[in-house]
Amino acid sequence: MSKKQYLIIGGSGEAGQSALQTLRKLEPEALLVASTTSESNVEGSDITLKRIFADQNIVANVKEQLKQNNLSSQWDALIYTPALGEVGFPIQATTKKALSEALGISYDPMVLLEIEFQPKLTIAYSAFYWLPHTYSFYGSMGYVKKKMDEWAFASQANRRIIRAGTFFSKSVRGISLILQRSLKKTDHPEMNVLKEEWEKSGKKFQDFFLDYAWKHESEAFSEKFPNIPYRHTNRDDLGRGLKLALQSSHPIVTVLGDWEWTEDTMPILPNWFTVPSV
Repeated sequence: MSKKQYLIIGGSGEAGQSALQTLRKLEPEALLVASTTSESNVEGSDITLKRIFADQNIVANVKEQLKQNNLSSQWDALIYTPALGEVGFPIQATTKKALSEALGISYDPMVLLEIEFQPKLTIAYSAFYWLPHTYSFYGSMGYVKKKMDEWAFASQANRRIIRAGTFFSKSVRGISLILQRSLKKTDHPEMNVLKEEWEKSGKKFQDFFLDYAWKHESEAFSEKFPNIPYRHTNRDDLGRGLKLALQSSHPIVTVLGDWEWTEDTMPILPNWFTVPSV
């Protein structure tokens, strides 16, 4: 019997590292292939595909390096982690250009890889983009995450979304830095409300931002788990989410600290949450 093969796009980040650690525990004999945008090997992978960028050339670049390593392209799962788009303004203020650029990194390359390699499962990561506290700052990424949900529901047999709570990562740190700069020059009323809350808190912005997200997550879902206290999500929880995604028949699995559940329908969204018209 041939060993299982997993392809992790973006293996160096928090999600990629959690995936590699989890897969190594679940499938010790599996071949783990991970990509990175750098020239360094990805910790935890058997083979690293180097200088692979999330763009329209990703399929050709991955295929070339697979050939160089004499690897087949039969994947038990493709795990896609890149997520980058313009943030720091209300989701509703997203332009078509900003959304196109965000999809070009966070979604389109994943679809190209899925079409080319036809993995048994394609797994991506999402967030609680529909909670009201995100409306003021999540920008183009709000629409990207909605698009990913729709993608998962369109082919539930072979697609999964891991929806995870807010955890400290380079990505979150980057969002908080962008958001802090945006607050200094914003003319969006929603952003001014966020700015006032930050100023009243007396905290450094990154600390405020994490506490702000955690507070709203707790308020949104505590009623679902009256006997389990809320706690912050961490790398181990992301790994638990991957394990659930690999085993579940549901298109979306959610991990939020010690809480976990599955989703089979789109979240309820406000009427304005449609494709940008500008």
